[in-house]
Amino acid sequence: MIVGHVGIAFGARALDRRETDARAPLLWLLAASVAPDMLDGAYALGQYCNPEGVFSHSLPAAAILAAMFGLAAFFHTRSAATALLVAGLVMLHLPPDYVTGRKSLWPGGPVVGLYIYRWGWLDFIVEAPLIVAGWWMLRRARFTPSWAVSGLSLAALIAVQLSFYVAALANGLRALLVCTR
Repeated sequence: MIVGHVGIAFGARALDRRETDARAPLLWLLAASVAPDMLDGAYALGQYCNPEGVFSHSLPAAAILAAMFGLAAFFHTRSAATALLVAGLVMLHLPPDYVTGRKSLWPGGPVVGLYIYRWGWLDFIVEAPLIVAGWWMLRRARFTPSWAVSGLSLAALIAVQLSFYVAALANGLRALLVCTR
């Protein structure tokens, strides 16, 4: 799951019913919702092996990321509610990834997941409704950033998700990472 996490962040922001100035900033929620993927990307850029996401998507790794993001959000916003929402979104990253991929629960632990990436069309069918639902919820909420609820925003998110599907068709199934060192 990649773009579906954005839909989840949009939905979380829409459900934040606090006073306007106390609501969690959308950028914090977006960053939190993709934090394990950002860490995974950093490992890839540094050519550090992260088999089955053990250092980015396992329960201990996500808990550490959740604490870091939650603390950073607290220091930035001075809101414990925002910090908890941000930390919660980091942890909520994992369940959808267990549907679309295969991830290690903890170092040396079992690898779980339905791995629907095998069927790009099914991944698209799972992620596209999450994107649309989150966008729709945010669009119906009050005091939301206009850039996030524009039709162009939704079209761009769907286009990115569609590009993952097309890339999977063109390149075939991405093999699970096995470290050679």
